[in-house]
Amino acid sequence: MLITEVLKRRTWQTLLEATDKNLHLEHLEDLILNNGYDGAISSLKYIDAIRGMLYTGGKAQSQVTVKWDGAPAVFAGTDPVDGKFFVGTKAVFGKTEQKAAKSNADIDKWYPGEGLNAKLKIALSELSKLGIQKVLQGDMMFTDDSIEESNINGEAHLTFTPNTITYAVPVDSSIGKTIRQAKIGVVFHTTYSGETLSDMKADFGASVNNLKKIPSVWVDDAYYKDVSGKATLTKGENQTIVQALGQSKNTLGKVDKERFNSFLQQPDLAKWVKPFINKKITAGQSIGDPTAFVKDFVVYFKERMDKEIAGLKSGPEGPAAQKRIERNLQLEQFVDDNLNNLLAVMAVYKQVIQLKLKLLKKLELIEQNVGTFLKTDSGYKVTNPEGFVAFGIEGGAVKLNDRLEFNTANFNQAKSWSK
Repeated sequence: MLITEVLKRRTWQTLLEATDKNLHLEHLEDLILNNGYDGAISSLKYIDAIRGMLYTGGKAQSQVTVKWDGAPAVFAGTDPVDGKFFVGTKAVFGKTEQKAAKSNADIDKWYPGEGLNAKLKIALSELSKLGIQKVLQGDMMFTDDSIEESNINGEAHLTFTPNTITYAVPVDSSIGKTIRQAKIGVVFHTTYSGETLSDMKADFGASVNNLKKIPSVWVDDAYYKDVSGKATLTKGENQTIVQALGQSKNTLGKVDKERFNSFLQQPDLAKWVKPFINKKITAGQSIGDPTAFVKDFVVYFKERMDKEIAGLKSGPEGPAAQKRIERNLQLEQFVDDNLNNLLAVMAVYKQVIQLKLKLLKKLELIEQNVGTFLKTDSGYKVTNPEGFVAFGIEGGAVKLNDRLEFNTANFNQAKSWSK
């Protein structure tokens, strides 16, 4: 069954910044950490929507785009106030100053960093030829000076590595010839509209069908396009996910909403859950058994509290430290009293991750015109896309990727551009 319920607006408030701009996306499972019980329900509804899309081949209320691993993020379009074309970063939406660069002088003023400065100047010159009427956000995939020719499995390819993933197309292919002519490549994924830049709202998804075809610009949109038709759930696969969804709902149903949310309503405590999860992912570790996770988190939390006290200017014996110690003792007692509640949160959290990975295995069967690789010391290793973005419910969106596969590499990858 596809999603038909309309989620409350507040469920998605943490997905976008206060300006309603697509500047940061949360992982699907992190809806639980952000919004507790309601977030858990939302994450399961998203999973059901994607399941429906993959099983029926039709459109679900939740749509999917491919997350391209480009850098930097680029914003381009027409300033509704003066009708002039501009480029820039997320700073174009500033409340006090909109750093929408309409000339090279503007770029020098607002974006002096060597790598970013050069790329934005190319973007200003070339993207202005596309006839963009609104404002689009996208990932810059390459400029002509970053394209290399590489041998992959005995065949000559054009390659570009804007961030972590290397993208490759055969030199003699149609798309290879197109990219060879281009001075810049961009994949657009979000559209903005509004009377002023600072008041613009984001709509996930961006079509490039109406843009002018310019040889010096390779442009695409991020909509999920499977040219092979392999990314479809079989009847058996669909039933497996339906059953797993039922198990997750049963787990969630064993804890009432107030108890489930009790741990997350302690901001001094809950704020450390995400850093702890990121620390595990950076170390190449999964969430694992919920009970073991909770025990390790308690140790981590207490270590962080001790470190905070040791770092106080008044010293560990001062009055500020004593107040902090009293507060920490209260928090530690709260943890002890609510271990079962935290355990329930992490049990659902893990189940959502497992369901997400099942869907990702199918989504990753997508065949695109541009290959994805990781560059290693021994050559190029085939890899999956960075991930996917599901959107379409109340203007919200979440990202889906295998955090162990991609994020571990991303945390340690040097960027070829500067902010």
